[in-house]
Amino acid sequence: MKNIVKFVIPLILVIVIPFILLVQKKENNLQKYDRITQKVFDEFQPTGLSIAIVQNGDIIYQKALGYKNAHNVDFLDNNDIFNIASCTKAFTAAGIGELVQEGLLSWDDKVIDYIPNFKLDDEYITNNLTLKDILSHRTGLGTFYGDLLWYNSTYTNSEVIERMQYLPIVHDFRTGFGYQNNMYMIAGEIIESVTGESWESFIKQTFFVPLEMNDSRTSSDQFDGTEDIAFPHYQDSVIGVHYYQATKPAISMWSTPGDLSNWASMWLNNGKWKNDQILSPEIIRTLMSPQTILPVSEERESLGIHFRNYALGWITYDYNGRKIVEHSGRMPGYISKVALVPEENMAVIILNNGFEQYGNNALFYSIIDIATDHYNTDWVNYYQNTKMESVNSEKEFCDIRLATKNTDIKPTLPNEAFTGLFNDKMYGIAEIKLENNELSCTFLPAKKIFTSKMEHWNENTFKVEFKDPFLPYGLIKFEIDESNKVTGFKIDIPSSDFHFNNLDFKKTN
Repeated sequence: MKNIVKFVIPLILVIVIPFILLVQKKENNLQKYDRITQKVFDEFQPTGLSIAIVQNGDIIYQKALGYKNAHNVDFLDNNDIFNIASCTKAFTAAGIGELVQEGLLSWDDKVIDYIPNFKLDDEYITNNLTLKDILSHRTGLGTFYGDLLWYNSTYTNSEVIERMQYLPIVHDFRTGFGYQNNMYMIAGEIIESVTGESWESFIKQTFFVPLEMNDSRTSSDQFDGTEDIAFPHYQDSVIGVHYYQATKPAISMWSTPGDLSNWASMWLNNGKWKNDQILSPEIIRTLMSPQTILPVSEERESLGIHFRNYALGWITYDYNGRKIVEHSGRMPGYISKVALVPEENMAVIILNNGFEQYGNNALFYSIIDIATDHYNTDWVNYYQNTKMESVNSEKEFCDIRLATKNTDIKPTLPNEAFTGLFNDKMYGIAEIKLENNELSCTFLPAKKIFTSKMEHWNENTFKVEFKDPFLPYGLIKFEIDESNKVTGFKIDIPSSDFHFNNLDFKKTN
C-alpha cells in the first residue's frame, strides 16, 4: 500500500499542477482581478471592501464585499460612501492648480501674502514659504506635527494657524520631508481668500459638479440625509463618524469608487472629462511632477521600486517599469487608496471601512502585477507577514512598557497636589481634577475624547486611557521642583500619528 501511495501522489501532482496552471493562464484579467479581490478580503478580513478599476475611461471592474454596518448586518454595495481621508489632498492641490490656471495665483506665491498672521518658529521660512512648499511637505515641520490641534478638537482653522508658530522646526527648509495636514488647511484658506467662497463650495463647483460626482461630499457636515454611508468600524464594531471642525482641506472628503473613477479618468485624460477641460494638461503635469524626494529603502528596492517623490497632492514612484501616481488615506475606521497608472491608462480605487491597513496595498500591487503581467512578489503573503511583524513588535513593546508598572512606589505628594490647570503653549489647557479621591485628566481642546480617570502606575506617574480605541494608554509623569511642588507634566502615548511626546504642560495655578 505504501508503495502505491508513493507513486500515485507524485502522479496526481504531475497531472493536477499543470491543470491548475492552465486554468489560471486561461483566466482573463477581469477574472484574475475578481479572484485576488476575494482572496484579499478573505485573508485580511476588513469589515467592508469596495473597489473599482478604470481603464481607457471606463470602469472595467467593480466589487463591494462585507458590511457597511456590521452591527445591523447591512451589506456594502458599490454606491456606499467612505471617508477618503488624505485622498482629499489631491482635490485641494488641484483647486490651487485651477486658480493658477485662471491666473489668480502663482505656484511661487508666498503664504504670508494671503494669510498675513501666518507664522512658524523660523522667520526665514515664515517669510518665504510658497504654495508649492506647503503642497509638497517641505516646510521644515515634522510629519504629523500639529495634528493634535485639529483631531477631535474645537479649534477653528484660524486658531490652528495661530498655534502653529509653536511647532518645532526639525527639517531643513525645502530639503526634508515632513507630511503636513495643517498646511493643506492653509491651502484651503488661500482658496477662500482668493475666490471669496468657502473651500467646500469651491471644490463642489470646480470638481464634483462637472465630474458628475453626485454622491461625494466635502465633509460629514455636508450630509443631507440621502447618503448611503459605509460606517467606520474598529475590530468589526461600529464607531462614530468623525466630524471636522478644522483642517478639512486635508482629510475630510467622502466619496464612492464610482465617483472617484470619474475623478481618476480626468487625470488620465490630461484634465479632460467628456467634453469639458477641467484642468489644462500643463497643470496636470505640474501637479503630478516630483517636488520632494522621498527615501527608498533597500527592501522597497528589492520589490521593484527605485524612486519615490511627493508631487502636489500625490506620491509618485516606479513599479514594474511603470510610473505610479497615488495617494492613500487613513482616518479612524477608514483606509483609502486612489492610484493612477498613466502608461496603462488605468486607475485603481480601493476603500475599506474596517481600518485594515495592509489589505489595500496587497490588493493594489497584485492588480498592477496582473495588469502588467509581471509577477515578482506574493503580495498577500508579503503583507500578511508585515502585519504579523507589526503585531509582534507592538506586543513586545507593550510587555516592556507594562514592566515599568510598580504601584508599591507611592506618589511623593498627596493627590490634591497634582490637581490644577496645565498649559502647553502649542496645544492649550489640560485640567486635572480630584473627585471622590480619584484623579482625572482632561485635555480641554478635545475634552469629548481626551478625558480619562488616572490610575497610579509608578511613583509620580499615572496611567490614562482616553476615549479613543486607536490610541494605546498613556502615562502622565509629573515634574516636581526642589520645593516639592508640581510644576508640570509630560505624557507618553506611543502613536505614529500624534506627537504627544512634544507636549510639555506647565502648571498655571
